[in-house]
Amino acid sequence: MADRKRVLLERLEKYYKEDEDVTQASVFTGKELGVPMDVLRVLVGSYGAGLMDILGEFSFLPVEGDEVWFFTSVLTIMLDVPKESVPSLAIAIAKLNFYLPYGAFCLSGDGKMLTYKAATTIRSDRDDDKIYEDMELAAETSLLVPENYVFALEQIADGKLLMNDFVKMITA
Repeated sequence: MADRKRVLLERLEKYYKEDEDVTQASVFTGKELGVPMDVLRVLVGSYGAGLMDILGEFSFLPVEGDEVWFFTSVLTIMLDVPKESVPSLAIAIAKLNFYLPYGAFCLSGDGKMLTYKAATTIRSDRDDDKIYEDMELAAETSLLVPENYVFALEQIADGKLLMNDFVKMITA
């Protein structure tokens, strides 16, 4: 089953290598990364209003049984959130997550890293073309949904955007 998942990730890798906004796309084995599953890493340049670079990671979670697969997307938005910004950023993402149609922004346990995470269930008994369509849609949606908000969140982290202005922006 792992080979089938890897082939599907490699197919998605090929798709992203043809995307002009993607500067790098590679599938890594779990062994290479020290994790229990293969991971497609995609570096997207000029992302969002701030034209920042983000790292997208796509994988299938290793779970018991193979009837349903969990295809996950993790976008690393910021690696070094200023410590003094963590409380306001945490409130901002909590408010924002309420309105998001898919996925959620998250702060790491130590508050240093801002990510966006999403997961989609995929039935494994479908043919590979249908599974790939679901993967591509999930990956594209996970890149699309947060794009309108990453610049504002970065501005909050840098102390350049007030919480009231952010709340007005997301509820308008």
